[in-house]
Amino acid sequence: MFTKPIDEITFKDVKNFCQKFPEGVSVEYKQKIENIKKNIPKIVSSFANELGGIFIIGVEADQINNCVKSIPGIPPRNGIEEQILESALTGIYPPVIPKVKILGVPNSNNVVVVVRVDESVQAPHAIQNSTRTYIRTGSITQTNDLADIDRVKHMLKRREDSQFVARQILKRIEERTEKLCVTDEPNITVIVRPIFPYRPVISTAKIYEVARKEIAPTVEKSSLRRVVGGTCFLIGKKKPYILIKGEKTYNCLELNDHGIVYYRQGIEFGVEVKHIFLSRIVWAIGYGIEYARSLYEKCDPLGNLEITVQLRGVFGEQLRFYEGQGDDEWKRQQSLDSEIPASVQCFSRDLVEREKNLDLVDNLAEQILWAFNVDNPTKRKELVEDLLEANGLLPT
Repeated sequence: MFTKPIDEITFKDVKNFCQKFPEGVSVEYKQKIENIKKNIPKIVSSFANELGGIFIIGVEADQINNCVKSIPGIPPRNGIEEQILESALTGIYPPVIPKVKILGVPNSNNVVVVVRVDESVQAPHAIQNSTRTYIRTGSITQTNDLADIDRVKHMLKRREDSQFVARQILKRIEERTEKLCVTDEPNITVIVRPIFPYRPVISTAKIYEVARKEIAPTVEKSSLRRVVGGTCFLIGKKKPYILIKGEKTYNCLELNDHGIVYYRQGIEFGVEVKHIFLSRIVWAIGYGIEYARSLYEKCDPLGNLEITVQLRGVFGEQLRFYEGQGDDEWKRQQSLDSEIPASVQCFSRDLVEREKNLDLVDNLAEQILWAFNVDNPTKRKELVEDLLEANGLLPT
């Protein structure tokens, strides 16, 4: 339920979740909640200040924070969803807007209320006129606790520190990729990563398992290698790919234990006259997101993500939209930039929702096409969808 679209969550999901997860840093249960205006800001802000989490009303926890076997629920009340949202919006600074789903309890007139909160890029969030900041502790006796000054300072510095960690990891990956991949021809790099990658979110053993079982079968002529903090695919002409000094490949994929997915691919194709095809750009973005989705299914909750795309070596290069498509429908356009960046921010669950996934790729394509002097949003999105569908890169 951490990543499943909120509208698709069922009572069965809630029951399975309660059996699997005790109360802790990312989970809280309440049999009932009497004062929504007082309690919701405290609970929601504490999740937003940490890694996000799930809060379920209508579920009873025992003395060691495990959910009891039965789920009694609570009597339905008018406007409970609106009350929760309003309390979070007006009682927390900066405001936090959680997702809420109300579900009926089978063979009962009662309901359970699922409240999902995402890790916030605006932390720390305070309540009670900005005088108190709460965090999650995972304690049996107290799952929410006041943050001391050191913890508040940590949250204020978290963005800066996490970006330092990300830069260090990306620098290491970039150095390896520069040695492995052809860099003097047009290429595209797709990076998907948590905005706060200050800690590992998956073990290297699990990364290797995901890479071997779920990604390797979809990547032709590839060889999986262990590297510091994760795994690396070398995608070349040989199978398995054998690294020879001085020889370089056109594609490289790396998965890191901090949730960073790095994908580099050559994008200039053609027999007599080479061109850059939008189809190759869209497919590269789609595959980068697909690889991230495979990895994130096995990760701890990730919160906010950032997807960045970088086209390099494209000054004066001609763009065509699809191999075999005539110029009478789309005019060839040239970039006046050597490098074209694009980026979007999203949540990890957006990668598994079809429409949101499509919107992410289309947003990135829009930023790239702008630099090629192309602006046709209706036709662009239709083409992006067709391209992703053709390679099975949209979630079903």
